[in-house]
Amino acid sequence: MSGPAGARGGAPAGAKPGFVIDPEKCTECERCMIACSLVKTGLVRLPDSRIAIERRWPETPALQVCRFGGCPGQPCIASCPAEAIACRDGYVLIDREACTGCGACLEACPFQAIRLDEELKAFKCDFCAGEPACVPECATQALRAAGAAEEGA
Repeated sequence: MSGPAGARGGAPAGAKPGFVIDPEKCTECERCMIACSLVKTGLVRLPDSRIAIERRWPETPALQVCRFGGCPGQPCIASCPAEAIACRDGYVLIDREACTGCGACLEACPFQAIRLDEELKAFKCDFCAGEPACVPECATQALRAAGAAEEGA
């Protein structure tokens, strides 16, 4: 895993959360998924990752992760009958206590970025509070934090 927070490749201070994704650069190495699951659960367990790579070989893979402000209309928020999803300071977050596991948000998400866990509670990327663990692990820069400098992000 990468070094101190300042070297992690997160978004600059004051930047809105989100990713710049170039699937053409993705090698399907799954380092982003490993970093995410390790940070979120303490284990390397890819189904617990908040980012997924949909393999389409020989076609370009799809990176399934929340786009936050880059998602037109954020349909997951409106789709939730329990009002368990909200946008706070640019972060689209799920309240696990309020989630009923109905799956409406899964259907509404255009990026297939929301999944249900074993308890039938929805989960998705929360941008690691501004320091996404997945970004510095992407050796090809297929995944970068929005607003990060083009070089060295």
